[in-house]
Amino acid sequence: MRRPIAAAALLTALVLTGTGPPAPAAAQQPPGTDVAACRDGSCTLRVTGPVEIPLDGRAGQSAVSVTGIGTHAVAFLVSEGDRRSYGVTGTGGTVRFTTPDGTLTIRVLELADGAATIELSSSASGA
Repeated sequence: MRRPIAAAALLTALVLTGTGPPAPAAAQQPPGTDVAACRDGSCTLRVTGPVEIPLDGRAGQSAVSVTGIGTHAVAFLVSEGDRRSYGVTGTGGTVRFTTPDGTLTIRVLELADGAATIELSSSASGA
């Protein structure tokens, strides 16, 4: 009987202090720099300048390019066949590019010293 009460007290203390359990180990792994690892539209990548990231098209996009990294924002260009779409966001921000085939979501995790850490995730329609 005492263990459930102790666990509940610990959980309550964590919630009230605004802290939680440590982040999972996977979230602490350093981001990669290999754009080929992003082909399926799911990766965390550190970029230091303009770069094109080829995608396999499962969500409708054939490529996403980082076109610029500024002090406060990162600019993206997404190719969708013969169409182009643009998005700009800063640290903690998200841009979404949607086609009839699915959605590509890009989140800027960190932006410092001319480099950006971005997270790509894609989902096909109906997924």
